[in-house]
Amino acid sequence: MFTQTKNSWLLYNQNRHCILCGLHACATTNLCQACLDDLPWITHACQRCAIPLNSHSSSLAICPQCQQRPPLFDQVIAPFEYRFPIDQLIQLAKFNGQTHYLNPLADLLRLRLQTAPRPELIIPVPLHQKRLQQRQYNQAALLAKRLARSLSIPFSHQLLIKAINTPHQADLDRKTRRKNLRNSFHCINPPPASVAVIDDVMTTGTTAAEISRVLKQAGCQQVYIWVIARTAKELHLS
Repeated sequence: MFTQTKNSWLLYNQNRHCILCGLHACATTNLCQACLDDLPWITHACQRCAIPLNSHSSSLAICPQCQQRPPLFDQVIAPFEYRFPIDQLIQLAKFNGQTHYLNPLADLLRLRLQTAPRPELIIPVPLHQKRLQQRQYNQAALLAKRLARSLSIPFSHQLLIKAINTPHQADLDRKTRRKNLRNSFHCINPPPASVAVIDDVMTTGTTAAEISRVLKQAGCQQVYIWVIARTAKELHLS
C-alpha cells in the first residue's frame, strides 16, 4: 500500500512539472507561465487559412491568397507557428514515440478554440494502413480524441480513410503535393453538416484542401481545420 501511494504521489508531482523547463506547471497545460509566454503564439493571422501575418498586416482579415482563391475549408485555427519549441515537441511525439507530449499540445489548442464554432463531429487526418502499421499510432487521432473528450464533441476515425499510400509530402512542391493527394482520401459514410479535421501541422494546406473537397462532395457543409501549428511563409505578408 505504501509503495502504491508513493508511486501515485511521484506520478502526480512529476506531471505537474513543466515539460519544457522542469519548473512547476500550471494545472491545465503542464507548462509554467514563463514557458507559456515564450511559446511561438500566432497573434496576427489570416482568418481563413491561419497563415501568420506580421503586425503591420493586422488589419487584413483575409490574406491575399485566400482572397484570390478562397480555400475549400471554412476556417483554420492554429495557436502556434511551427518553430521552436513547438516543432520539437511535435516531432518527438510524431516520430519518436513520445506521445505524452500530445496531451498538453491538445490542451493548448483547446484554449484557442474557446470562441470557435462547434462542429458536429471531430475526425483526424487519417493515415494509410501501411503507414499506421509502421508508426503504430496516428498522432492526429490521439490529438482528436483528447479534444473531442474535453470539448464533449463526438469523435470518429471511421468517417474518412486514406485509401492510397501516397509518398511523403515534405519534399514536394505545392503543385506536386496536390497531384500526389488527389483522390487518396475516401469518405465512407455520409458526413454531418459540420466537421472539424484535426492534424498536428499545416504547411501548404494541400491535405486540408483535399480532405475538405472530399467531405463537401459527400455532403458536408462546413469543414474546420484545427491544428497545433502553422508554418509561416519565408517572408510574412505585409
